[in-house]
Amino acid sequence: MNGINTNNGEERKNRKTHNVVIYNRKQMTVSGVIRVDNFNENIIVLITDVGQMTIEGVDLHISKLSLETGDMNIDGDITGIYYTDETESSGGKSSKFFSKLFK
Repeated sequence: MNGINTNNGEERKNRKTHNVVIYNRKQMTVSGVIRVDNFNENIIVLITDVGQMTIEGVDLHISKLSLETGDMNIDGDITGIYYTDETESSGGKSSKFFSKLFK
């Protein structure tokens, strides 16, 4: 199941800011989700209000996803979080905010 998307620009304007909360490396909530590009039990790739976000782990499961509100809940063993800024002017400049944060 790839490319879950919402194309309504008005919904995006009404969203709250992007936030990430991690509970004991086992549960995670994310706000500001625009779409899910790809996911399996080891990786979840999202597009958020602040760019692409990649979550790595073991036995990852999306337990809740609402593209209308931009909220998502993830369960599993979270081992890393990466952000990629995708701006046209930077040509896809990559920056790792939480590179291997949990190792």
